[in-house]
Amino acid sequence: MPPLDYDLIILGGSLAAREAAIAARMLQARVALVEPDGAEAALRQDWQHQAWIQIGRLIEGRSRLAQMGLSAFSSPPAWAAVRQWAKVVATDLAEETSLSQVAAAGVDVVVGQGEFFRRPHLGVRAGERTLRSRAYLLAPGNRVRPLEPGSFNGNFSGNFNAMAEMKTLAQTPAEFWHPDRSQLPGRIAVWGEGARAVELAQALHRLGSQVTLLLDLAANAVSHSGLPGGRLTPASRSRIACLDADLRRLLLASLEADGIAIYPADTLTEVHSHAGTVKLALPDGAQTVDCLLNAGEPVPDWDGLNLEAANIRLEADGLRVYPTLQTFNARIFACTSPSAARQQAQLAVRNAVFLPNRHLRPELLPMVIATQPAIASIGLTEAEARDLALQRWRDLHGTEVVVQTLPFKLNPKAPMQAAPTGFCKLIARRNGRILGIHLAGLDAEEALSTAAIALQEHCRVRSLAQLPVASPSTAEILRQTAIAWQQQRLAQQPRLQDWLETWQEIRRSRSRWTQL
Repeated sequence: MPPLDYDLIILGGSLAAREAAIAARMLQARVALVEPDGAEAALRQDWQHQAWIQIGRLIEGRSRLAQMGLSAFSSPPAWAAVRQWAKVVATDLAEETSLSQVAAAGVDVVVGQGEFFRRPHLGVRAGERTLRSRAYLLAPGNRVRPLEPGSFNGNFSGNFNAMAEMKTLAQTPAEFWHPDRSQLPGRIAVWGEGARAVELAQALHRLGSQVTLLLDLAANAVSHSGLPGGRLTPASRSRIACLDADLRRLLLASLEADGIAIYPADTLTEVHSHAGTVKLALPDGAQTVDCLLNAGEPVPDWDGLNLEAANIRLEADGLRVYPTLQTFNARIFACTSPSAARQQAQLAVRNAVFLPNRHLRPELLPMVIATQPAIASIGLTEAEARDLALQRWRDLHGTEVVVQTLPFKLNPKAPMQAAPTGFCKLIARRNGRILGIHLAGLDAEEALSTAAIALQEHCRVRSLAQLPVASPSTAEILRQTAIAWQQQRLAQQPRLQDWLETWQEIRRSRSRWTQL
């Protein structure tokens, strides 16, 4: 067998692939990054998408100024100005993560479509180069799953079943934000099942469009790994259906309060085009929109990698991986969820460069929805925690899991900025071990890093209650909720209360004799 060229070859096309290449090189591994043509433009488009979402949140800040009695512009910003600003931001961010930066770190960068070949030995072919390594990482670019008739549980009329018409009626975000679009459509229908759909719906509404949101909340939309344990996949964590029930209710109520019409996707019974518009048959009658936007959660683009040559099976619901992120070919690791690709890539690099003994815990993958109020979630939901308590700890009386919810308005920062809506929900075992933290409110995502460390390091509630935080700050709500959880737990233990009361009486009596 000829000598190997690299310790790790990354078949990329995503930001996670570039970060993984730099991380592996820092560990003194010989690394090659194979990236297809056009990946740079796709990454730039992703940055523009994030910039548009943040612009929508800034517009919401102007409405809060009006609530305070301060002056604020009432009309949405000009579409051309919004598009130009997003382009400038995307250009600046793309420079920080460009291929030149990756090459400067010592990574061998190969531009071209990479594919596996089997004989005489497993390797990757990119253009005229053949590369071989002891380990491989798949972190390709993303694509939006095309809308098919089965995406809606309804019956379709007209030419919607035809693939050509389907592309015309349902636009992807990349097609929607095309530079040739001179103005924002006045009426938009957004379909999706995850964070991207609700973020786009709220941002487009605040930019001046009338938005109808077709949200897939079906229970069968939640995908399982199919591997031992039946745990949720990282991809399924990004679905709105997987949110904690209280978070989901608040999120949907906030969108409806903004004026966004929300319908379950399976209530759509008919779609057809008419005179340049799209007609939707919904439970309360027909609606006409100017644009149907497919904002489904992106999926990895496995096309062109020739996975069969590496003995990897691509199934209908995607690529199956073990908790170590190894595929059925143990030398090949894969990032299977665009929303969690950066966390997956970090773990995969460690397992590929050293030993594959680290496991991914999907419940510890953070979920952030950049709406207002912002949604930030990590760990088990209340329903998941109670199911776990019943199955693992035989908690028949429902006392093993203690839940504390604290309104966001008790955090000084929220009323100061006229954003009291929201809450912090702390889920822990009665011994204090934290199982999940869920936040909804102003800048909720800013407190998520602290919550993630608490869960990752198996911290107890008492550690969170003693957290040194600045005030006012969003992270302060974590400490406040932890203290409220301790108070609730103390109220459930009358014997401990009696012991504490006796202890204080003894201390007071001893202090009296000392003073004499």
